[in-house]
Amino acid sequence: MGWLAGHRLADHVLTSRSNSWVRRGFLCLLVAALAEAASGCAGNPKLDPTSEPVASERKAVVDSMLVGARAAGGQFGAGTRLGVRTDTRCEAGTDNWKIHDPYRSQCSVEVVTAYSVDIPPLPAVSDLDARLKAERWGPGERTLTGDLGPVESLEARNQLARRLYGPAGLGYVGADGAALRVRLQTAVTAVATPEPTVTAIPGGIYFGSTEGTNWQEAWVKERTHHPYLLVVTGYAPFSKQPW
Repeated sequence: MGWLAGHRLADHVLTSRSNSWVRRGFLCLLVAALAEAASGCAGNPKLDPTSEPVASERKAVVDSMLVGARAAGGQFGAGTRLGVRTDTRCEAGTDNWKIHDPYRSQCSVEVVTAYSVDIPPLPAVSDLDARLKAERWGPGERTLTGDLGPVESLEARNQLARRLYGPAGLGYVGADGAALRVRLQTAVTAVATPEPTVTAIPGGIYFGSTEGTNWQEAWVKERTHHPYLLVVTGYAPFSKQPW
């Protein structure tokens, strides 16, 4: 073997060994990273709304929404509830080069309660703010006080009617980002289709559940006997897990 051939062979051996070392080093780093990630997931699982203390946090928020719904229903002289539906969702945060959510996981809940109403709504609604404030639900962006003033003039009543019967209804806020929406509709208004039940979605929410009953089926049977429908929708994030 000549000097040049021997030199090329030596270069080939060194290069092959170098590439092999790089591959081995990369694999070692990858295995270590995966092991660390698995260890972190095992030691810091995502929020579970069926286990404590998250379950108690959820219950407290749901109870607050139900209290607000009962207060609104009482203000309108509502009777038996047509339905109460509770949707719970939990989603994982994203943390990569492009997206950095401020949470590892977070959970939220929505409670929809509906009542039939027989009394004229506008006279009753004038004290709704005070009734809900007593239950720790303060004025939001779409309420009676502030820009409307006392519900006395025809103009004020017309503004109130537009808000009360509008898609957004009248809004109230609770603790820690909770929101409550109070909305009325007449019996002749078309009945909305119930939302699909909430379930876990691969690549989306990792926990989803729907409990209770929709109000639409009961209202279809009752709407000929009552002039109005009251729908109270509550929403709140109830637990957030940091990274």
